[in-house]
Amino acid sequence: MTDHVLSFSSPIPPLLETKSDHCRLRIRFNQLSRERRLLTCLLVLFAIIMCGLLIGIFILSLTFQGRAPIVYREINTTNIGTSYGVARYGESCDYDNGCESPFICHKKSSSSPGMCRCPMDYDFKRDKCVGDLNALCTKDIDCQQYMLCSGMNDGTRRCQCQKHFDYDNDKRQCRGDYQAPCESNIDCRTNLVCNKTVTPSVCSCELFYQYHPAIRKCRGDPGAVCDRATAECVDNAECRDGACECSKQFVPDENKTCVDPCPLQTPNPSRIRYPGNCRKFIDCQQKSKTECPEPTMFNLRKQLCDYPKDVLDCR
Repeated sequence: MTDHVLSFSSPIPPLLETKSDHCRLRIRFNQLSRERRLLTCLLVLFAIIMCGLLIGIFILSLTFQGRAPIVYREINTTNIGTSYGVARYGESCDYDNGCESPFICHKKSSSSPGMCRCPMDYDFKRDKCVGDLNALCTKDIDCQQYMLCSGMNDGTRRCQCQKHFDYDNDKRQCRGDYQAPCESNIDCRTNLVCNKTVTPSVCSCELFYQYHPAIRKCRGDPGAVCDRATAECVDNAECRDGACECSKQFVPDENKTCVDPCPLQTPNPSRIRYPGNCRKFIDCQQKSKTECPEPTMFNLRKQLCDYPKDVLDCR
């Protein structure tokens, strides 16, 4: 009994140990092979992605070669009025410190020389940089004429148009409303002129134009000179052949407004004579005005253009 027990506690034969180690090594080898294959696939995928990026960068560099945009920067308002450079507006430069304040060096590329220009949102006027609308500022003198350096909700101070002035995007300046101060006509809005007959000069409506407070515009009376592109004529009038003219069947009255002479109900006959003109008539149904050819006149009874000898009610 004792010998039998001792036989179980005896060492494992060397052959069995060798086979067991071989199996473990085989399993480990298979695991390493899978990890190696996975790592190899990841490396190949990474190499493909990097090659694609390099090709894309190369194509972009060829596409935008020579087209690098000018980099603009916000003005440092603490340096306004301080001169530390030598180059003035329009002169060449290599860096910002090479320009007199508040000019900065605008460069198209890092390798090419730049030119001293005004900062972003600033224009060069009257030998200095002045802020355009919403430009950063520290005091009113930093802004364009008729602008104030106003505090904003975000805590910054920016250039804004004064009261009674509106910003004109085409002219890139604040232009005055009716009775706003001015120095020249360009300071006033469309259809307004700078009236220098009063002191100080103020913006007033042009000749034959009337100011309408409800819409804050000057509108031309019938007969007022106008430009079709910027015309502002009174109601029921339009700019035609360089002058405001009542449209359709409307005619001007003594108050310089365009009124409808046709009755509320279509009359019979439907055509009526144009007030004060024997040759013209108004078609109330067609809502139009027509002038009879010379030497004919409008015959109200016959409702057509007729010889003057047959038109007895108009001379």
